Amino acid sequence: MTVKKRSELSVDQIIRRFIDLSLTQHEAVLYLETRPYNRAYLKIKGLAEELEARPGDQRHVLVDLFDHPNPQVRLNAATYAHPLFPGPAIKVVQSIIDAKRHPQEADARTVLDYLINGPLEPE
Repeated sequence: MTVKKRSELSVDQIIRRFIDLSLTQHEAVLYLETRPYNRAYLKIKGLAEELEARPGDQRHVLVDLFDHPNPQVRLNAATYAHPLFPGPAIKVVQSIIDAKRHPQEADARTVLDYLINGPLEPE
């Protein structure tokens, strides 16, 4: 089996991988498995960067995942679509917090703070 480079994938293939990797993160966080979570994070970040690099900044397709049944998929989609759709992305993250779905609720609180306030600046 040949593994395609991200640049060779269609947008639909990227979205399918984005979902699969987000589900991997969901399982990893449930069982406190840091290594698979972090590996999936790096791959998801790379997929989002690939979408951004495509003509027209294809991260807009992540909005379609805002109503995905899995909270980790929604959280990741909102995180990476935020630069293009800040209001809707913040609402998605807030909805995860409001639903009190653990463990994503805790991550969503951190993400919401970052989306609203940006990264922490050293004093």
